[in-house]
Amino acid sequence: MMRMMGEMRRQNFGMGFQQMASPAAKAAEIGSNATPEVRALFEDWAQEVEKEILSLIKKDNKLDSGAIAKKLGISEESAVFFMNRIEQKETS
Repeated sequence: MMRMMGEMRRQNFGMGFQQMASPAAKAAEIGSNATPEVRALFEDWAQEVEKEILSLIKKDNKLDSGAIAKKLGISEESAVFFMNRIEQKETS
C-alpha cells in the first residue's frame, strides 16, 4: 500500500510545488489559531476521509488524485494532502 501511495504521489506532483505550498501555508496559519476542540474535530473528519481514500484505492489501485477527489467531492489539492498524510502515517 505504501509503495502504491508513493507512486500516486509522484504522479500527482505535476501540479507543481508552489501550487500546493500556498494552501498548506494557509492551513497551517489557520490551524495555529484553532482551539483543541476544532483540531480534534478536524482530525476525526480527516481520518474518515483517509479511510474512504484507502477503500477507493483497494477497489481500484489505478485511481489518481483527480479521480479520488471527484469521487469524494473534494479538490484535487485536498486529495493530495490526504494521500500524503496516509503515506506519512505508514512510514512512521
